[in-house]
Amino acid sequence: MKGRAGLLAVLILMLALVPMWVFVVNEIRHERALIKEGARNDAMNLATAFEAHVRSAVRLMDIVLLDMRDDVLEFSDFHEHVKEELAAYGNFITQLAVIDADGRLVFSNLAPVSKPLDLSDREHFRAHRDNPTEDRLYISKPVLGRMSQQWTIQFTRPIRKDGQFAGVLVLSVPTSFFADYYQQIDVGPNGSIVLLGTDRSLRAIASGTPLSGRYGRFKVPESRPYFAPDAPERGYYEGVNSIDGEYRLGAYRRLTENGLVVLVLLSPKDFMATFHERRKLLLASAGVISVLLFAVAVLIFVLSRRYFLNTARLHQAHQQLSQLVNTDVLTGVSSRRSFLGSLEAELARARRHGECVSVLMLDIDHFKRVNDGYGHPIGDVVLKQFAATCSRLLRAHDVMGRLGGEEFAITLPHTDTEGARCVAEKIRLAVAQTPIETAAGEIAITVSIGLANTQHEPDDVARLIARADGALYEAKQSGRNRVCCAREGGTECAAAEIG
Repeated sequence: MKGRAGLLAVLILMLALVPMWVFVVNEIRHERALIKEGARNDAMNLATAFEAHVRSAVRLMDIVLLDMRDDVLEFSDFHEHVKEELAAYGNFITQLAVIDADGRLVFSNLAPVSKPLDLSDREHFRAHRDNPTEDRLYISKPVLGRMSQQWTIQFTRPIRKDGQFAGVLVLSVPTSFFADYYQQIDVGPNGSIVLLGTDRSLRAIASGTPLSGRYGRFKVPESRPYFAPDAPERGYYEGVNSIDGEYRLGAYRRLTENGLVVLVLLSPKDFMATFHERRKLLLASAGVISVLLFAVAVLIFVLSRRYFLNTARLHQAHQQLSQLVNTDVLTGVSSRRSFLGSLEAELARARRHGECVSVLMLDIDHFKRVNDGYGHPIGDVVLKQFAATCSRLLRAHDVMGRLGGEEFAITLPHTDTEGARCVAEKIRLAVAQTPIETAAGEIAITVSIGLANTQHEPDDVARLIARADGALYEAKQSGRNRVCCAREGGTECAAAEIG
């Protein structure tokens, strides 16, 4: 009972828990994918906006350079002219400088150049000196200005005089010009915006988390997809950020003509924060529901165990009741009702197959004397022992029943008259030759038997019983302790022989 109740409780629990947890896990996976996809889209949208900003800033710097380059050779008082021009552009320009063809600083708006400063080692100077025929804008990686003492990005154009390389015009813009603008954009407490050069060096960086200046000689690993020449000019990046060593999801857009890359890096700590809260809520809710379902399963186990136990008891009681109805309590043979029912079924079967059935009616001779002389308890012992003696002599398919008092009946299927007579004689002799041991001593009894058969005349139950009862009456009248057989036209009795 416990096993069946436990199986039922576990089955119900699994039918409830498995679909619920499958739904929760799928919901978590779906929501994670949606949030991640949303973060990718946000990163690309921000990168697109920053690309536009960088393009406009680069265009502005180039306009200033082209304007000032024309003025370098025209104005004798270039310093005053520069002061007036730069005032119109605002304070985003740290320095405007001129480097001659030998790499010496010959002009700076920051202070008069009393002694030429050698800048021939600067990357931006060498880029123009080594390519004298190219008139292009060059954007250098951040350098620490020797006069300004600031980290600046150098926007440069070559100066040409009479068709020959005459120097470089340098516009120094602080890295904060880009970083401060990016800082106004919300990329999360741990996100960052990076302006890179295609030479893999940092140009500017803004981050929600404080980062020390990573300029100088630091370079981003070349394995990043935004540096590959054959990679698309825009795309996504996901992996460990080489700048701060943290995992990032980002989008990039490459400005090939300017040698720049705009990179937006979002931190899972930021864009997944709501997801983690949502996941905790889902898991906590599912956990509470699981506990409740487990409690329900325990209740089902208790109730079903009680139900199965009650059902088993009811079944047992039904079997006991059926046994009481179908079995004679004292002797253990079939009750009157059960015997008559089995006899009716046997007669029906015999009619279908054309077979014969014999019935023996048995009555203990002078049984009233036993009850009167020894008492009913002794009489009960005699009845039980009598039934046991008869049962030992029967086949497995023969049926013996107690019809009432000391009267018994036996059904002998597939047995003709002579066969039934032999069985009856065996029973009569065994009873007569077996004294019964009781508390009052040995008691000898005899039995009278009446026999009826369907061999020559098919009968129903009542008629067959009546014929056998008539033969029993004849056996009683003929002196008892004998077998009488009901035959067509009369009754035939065999004299008692005890030897």
